[in-house]
Amino acid sequence: MINLGGSYLSADDVRDLLVTDHPMVREFRFVKEEESEFAIKFVLQIFLKPGVKYQQQRDKEGKRIEPVWKTTTGKEQIGQGIRTISLEGYEIVAQNSRFFPDQEYNDLGIGSAMYVAMERMYRAIGIDKCRLHAVDIGRYAWARQGFAFLESGIAKTMERPFMDFLDKNDCAYWKPVHYSWDYANYDWEDRRLDEYKVGKYYMLNHFNTWFGIKHLSNDMQAGIAENSRKEVFAKLPDKIDGASPELAVR
Repeated sequence: MINLGGSYLSADDVRDLLVTDHPMVREFRFVKEEESEFAIKFVLQIFLKPGVKYQQQRDKEGKRIEPVWKTTTGKEQIGQGIRTISLEGYEIVAQNSRFFPDQEYNDLGIGSAMYVAMERMYRAIGIDKCRLHAVDIGRYAWARQGFAFLESGIAKTMERPFMDFLDKNDCAYWKPVHYSWDYANYDWEDRRLDEYKVGKYYMLNHFNTWFGIKHLSNDMQAGIAENSRKEVFAKLPDKIDGASPELAVR
């Protein structure tokens, strides 16, 4: 149950809002950790369905391996995200704190599906503003989910180092980089660096951690996230037996 700042969702409401059509996921579960009059800290846990055949492409440390087909047992607990929703004046604001995935399940669209469900719950509560600190793989992943730099001018500050990086790797600076997703989605003639597109490689290996913000009502930010998710979901039939390339993006 969520009861904060005049917004109320029953336990059944929360459960319904977190339903997903991801073929591997049985449940995204909302678990409160701390609660006060002004804030709720909670965990989103991920539970898998049994008997789903999927292609493991990374080891538990996240390193790429030769793909191998495995089958879920349904007993896996592959990760959890820690989140906080709090009152700031009369506004409810979300803070995405940390995410602890088992790296073995990366590249299967589970994180993207969880975030679709989480934003659906945020909207139902009346949240528009969501903030975070992007670290590790989040430096790339959160940009793809439509989070913009919170600090003004950071994109401009990073422009020259990025141009130098492109020059050293025989790539061209062919379009401006105004937003986090401009870096994340940057591509150059299908060039790959350690199997990654140029922008992804740069953000994962050379980009500083950054503070991000997303307004759920912002059409541009929503569109960036939707396009990224559709790209991820379109590849799932090659990785999950029986998966549809058109998972719902709501």
